[in-house]
Amino acid sequence: MNNSLMKLVLTVVINLVASVPLYAQLVEQKQINFPVKTEELMKGDIHYYFSVDNPRKLLKNHPELFDLDSLSLFSEPESMIAVTKAAYVVDRPVGFFDDKQMTDEKYVAYTLGDQKVKKLNPETFKVTVPGDFAHQYKLQIFIDSDDISTLPNSKVIRAVSAAKKMDIISQGASSIMVKEMTQYTKYALGGVTVMSFIPLKENKTLVIQYQLSSVKKAFGSAKIMKPGMVQEISYNRRLIQDYK
Repeated sequence: MNNSLMKLVLTVVINLVASVPLYAQLVEQKQINFPVKTEELMKGDIHYYFSVDNPRKLLKNHPELFDLDSLSLFSEPESMIAVTKAAYVVDRPVGFFDDKQMTDEKYVAYTLGDQKVKKLNPETFKVTVPGDFAHQYKLQIFIDSDDISTLPNSKVIRAVSAAKKMDIISQGASSIMVKEMTQYTKYALGGVTVMSFIPLKENKTLVIQYQLSSVKKAFGSAKIMKPGMVQEISYNRRLIQDYK
């Protein structure tokens, strides 16, 4: 991979978070179905799994991912799909993660760093990534909680059900958020993130996050994608805790 392409891939994947320091210990897990050890996570650790491959091989090795794919990303043969799973604890009451907070334009913009966010309707945002490799994409956010559900179709409902099946502890989630990223103007093909928010203590919430990121084959290098995507997990955790 030449230097220009490497720089491009880093920019696309990390989305301007590479300079953010890491404060938690990142502990890699060998299997996607790793047990969620809340005692270790309460100490501040982040447990994660990462892999990237073509759609056919990923589904062969992890057929359970099919139901998480609310955008049919696996149907695109000329792509590479990165899979991440993360588990961590944030110092927030579980009530923080309601539909109003998760779709608030100010909050969404804060969690996306330097990316510019414009709210188009209650669930939809236009996101512009600045810089040398500027591009845009559409972000949609849906919530399923004890009080309200904004899940729009059967595929998104299936993704929520899949998250609960893959981690039994997620059946006790007070809310589950599904983020769909589509209409990329460059580089990527789409992405799905499913996050479960599970109460532990009054001001402690367990977050279990799955993410499927589909990119064009030229940008599907595990060597390049892994550091950026893993660092982004730590960055997102910190932003959730720091938001005021």
